[in-house]
Amino acid sequence: MKISTFIIALSFLIGFPSLASAKNELVMQKEVLNWASMGIGDNVCMELIFIEEGRDVPDMRKEQCGSIDGKYSVTLSGPAGTTVTFFGKFGFKKGNGFLTIKKKDDKNLWLLDLTAFPSGQWSTSKANENSGAFEAFYNASPIFDQSVYSVKWGNHVQ
Repeated sequence: MKISTFIIALSFLIGFPSLASAKNELVMQKEVLNWASMGIGDNVCMELIFIEEGRDVPDMRKEQCGSIDGKYSVTLSGPAGTTVTFFGKFGFKKGNGFLTIKKKDDKNLWLLDLTAFPSGQWSTSKANENSGAFEAFYNASPIFDQSVYSVKWGNHVQ
């Protein structure tokens, strides 16, 4: 159910590109881990997190489902050059890894796995039928995909 909501939202953005290009935006969804041990139903965390360009988030716990353990998947809209960095610590600190994504075209970008990149170097992904082209710089850290605690627009690789 949670995946179908995300796919419907993604289909809407792809099917109506004029609406998607109206603003540069990051859309995040958290896949909750350990449903059974949490004692919650499968309807929690169905909300998508919308982060418009320029709205940096120093503490993801304040966003929808931010306090629940899980892994994020993301879509990113905007023109070529749109860049966002995910940090493994609060307040945009790099001590627990980080991932910078830079769009290379105007097509919406969709990432299911935030750790699928080599560590310590820029990598490139070509556009396909599901996602636009992009570059990524990943500074690996254990369970980074479960530890995205802050998000900042722009390139913060140094």
